[in-house]
Amino acid sequence: MARRLISNDQVLAGMLADPAFAAEWERTALARAVIRYRAEHQLTQTGLARLLGWSQPVVARLEAAEHNPTMDTLVALSHTLGLRVHVDVGPKTGVVAKVTKARAA
Repeated sequence: MARRLISNDQVLAGMLADPAFAAEWERTALARAVIRYRAEHQLTQTGLARLLGWSQPVVARLEAAEHNPTMDTLVALSHTLGLRVHVDVGPKTGVVAKVTKARAA
């Protein structure tokens, strides 16, 4: 019997069906975007910190998603890295951040 390969997107879609996983996935969206930016630009945490005018431990904490970033942090990331951050705060949603690449105007 031949095994059928499934794509990463299919695996992720299946995992996102779990509400606990989906909540954690949304909670870590910004961290994943920052890590992806570093990888695409071949930067170390120290290199990204220099670009942002921060220290390396600040970048490490951001990527670990251990703390909620401030609005100033979100604005700095948006301007410097070209990220678009949408934050939804509400009684039913809690805090949800959607992060995408900013489009050229």
